[in-house]
Amino acid sequence: MNNENNLYPVKFKKRYGYINREGNVVIENKFNYAQEFEGDLAIVGIDNKYGFINKAGEFVIEPKYDEVMPFNEGLAAIKVGHKNGYINLSGKLIVEPKYEEANFFIEGRAAVKSGYMWGYIDSEGTEIVPPKYLDANDYSEGLAAVQIGGKIAYIDKDGKVIIDAIYDYANEFYSGIASVCSKGKYGYINKSGEIIIPLRYNVCDQFNEGLAAVEIREKYGYIDNAGDIIIKPEFEWAGKFYEGIAVICENEKYGCIDKSGNITIPTNFEDIDIISEGLIAAQIGDLWGYIDCLGEIIIDPIFEEAYEFTQGIARVEIGKRIGYINKLGEYIWKLQA
Repeated sequence: MNNENNLYPVKFKKRYGYINREGNVVIENKFNYAQEFEGDLAIVGIDNKYGFINKAGEFVIEPKYDEVMPFNEGLAAIKVGHKNGYINLSGKLIVEPKYEEANFFIEGRAAVKSGYMWGYIDSEGTEIVPPKYLDANDYSEGLAAVQIGGKIAYIDKDGKVIIDAIYDYANEFYSGIASVCSKGKYGYINKSGEIIIPLRYNVCDQFNEGLAAVEIREKYGYIDNAGDIIIKPEFEWAGKFYEGIAVICENEKYGCIDKSGNITIPTNFEDIDIISEGLIAAQIGDLWGYIDCLGEIIIDPIFEEAYEFTQGIARVEIGKRIGYINKLGEYIWKLQA
């Protein structure tokens, strides 16, 4: 996503507009609904119809659809009535609205639902894989998990079964590895379907930054992609690593560890979000504020919701009122409903 000169949706006088990172209104409040910008476009709504604007506030695609999804790989799903299709960045209809559901385009394919069954189309709308699956996930590294007869298989982009339907649960591939489940136990396979880490865990997460959280005897720890335990299971819960730290839970309180398993942020918090631009949203009691990577409170917990920082700006909420703050905790846009 291109965040240069990012704009932020705000609501005042019962309408939505956009401000810049200085808090100045740059797109007047004329919309009934507004999302954040994804790149150079944002979804907005007028009178329950939706389209896209650019950062000048001009409609690039007129608000004429009942629902729209953000663009991905140059195409966006749209809904007309109860059916879904796709448009391109010029607003040209590429796929007629005829599907019950329509996912994002990923790796040149989109999962679509026709009747009760799922299949895949290409960017021209051709059904490359006919709708014949009870469920279908997005492609990742050339393979997609699909449900066949109550079990999960992996198919390639032409619909050929590459890994047989033998799993009860199967995640997407990341760096050539996917977590799978059979008979209540989780492990990992490679893209040939070979088990590379035995199915012996009660729960296992995807690998990120070389480590994955796993549950052994009701405690969470971390393994590497050889299956070796790197951080012994001693936590009530453990999340993915981001920027070298991971959120963990002890005695129903949350903190963070580094890749050696050392506590970097004490488990003193009711909840912790992932790190963003050096700050972490953290819940203290019933309210949210921001801490640094050592757990020091940088912005006092006075918010009911606190989101990630983007270009030094974060959205915060109290009740139905929405505001934006900078990394000093100063409002660039005061709370308004």
